[in-house]
Amino acid sequence: MDSVTGYEIRQYTQGQERNTKLYFTTENFTTDDRYFFFNQQIPSGLKNEVYQGTGDLYKAEVESGELKLVAGSEYSGFAMDRFENYGVMTKGNVVCRYECDSDKIIELGALPAGGHITGHLTTSKSGKIVCSYKQKNCIYALVTLDPQTGKSEVVYQSDYNLGHAQVCPTDENTIFFIHETGGDALQRMWLFDVTTSTARPYYVESEGDWITHEVWTADGENIVFMKLPSYLMMGTKDGQNFRIVTKEDQLLHPGISRDSKWFCADRIGYLGVESPNLVYLVNGEKNGLFHIVLA
Repeated sequence: MDSVTGYEIRQYTQGQERNTKLYFTTENFTTDDRYFFFNQQIPSGLKNEVYQGTGDLYKAEVESGELKLVAGSEYSGFAMDRFENYGVMTKGNVVCRYECDSDKIIELGALPAGGHITGHLTTSKSGKIVCSYKQKNCIYALVTLDPQTGKSEVVYQSDYNLGHAQVCPTDENTIFFIHETGGDALQRMWLFDVTTSTARPYYVESEGDWITHEVWTADGENIVFMKLPSYLMMGTKDGQNFRIVTKEDQLLHPGISRDSKWFCADRIGYLGVESPNLVYLVNGEKNGLFHIVLA
């Protein structure tokens, strides 16, 4: 039992392997909360093996604790849908659908030949699949795939390294993406309108701003992100209104509950700033006040 929150803590894995939650831009649980997913990292022997090692995808049943290997390291970019019990991932340039209840893997179509994804796949309520992509010619792109026809389409191209591409969960015509520099950026956050083929800044940055780690809320109405060194922030879908959710040094990798009531974030050593490894839980009250507690 956690002494701060009163929540029960259960351990599902043990051993030498490094087991990690899915990337913060996707749900970890199925829509019925029966299963959650995690990656089991296989050490690569390289210095930064957490990120450069290969890994397998596992499914865990919440009640029984039963673990099952569902996809090997030949698959990548796995992400859960927010509305149905399935996930999507790639095998090479082939996009696959994983059925969470039956464990079936179904090939849907292919991304442009010779390239590779630069992040994780993402889905909209309509079923449309979106990703950021480095093409064979080394030009970066936003690519969509229609699961009904299996056809992919390059909808936007850039000389910038595009990352964190996330289609709005409830609007397939709105895609969020970033200019990935590996550090700070003059203008990191962008929105792309598929219908008009136009990209525009989301949170317009001033010199010295350091923005990172962005994720849509499940209803597609807001985007949550970090403004270093201290702020967890949230902005409306159109990028017209922003507010500070809470303030605490070195908050990273936000997550948000489906009802947008609960926020979580971690605190780790990051880009030369040392920190203990901590997890924070933020409870949003009806009056808009947020209280941060150590979980």
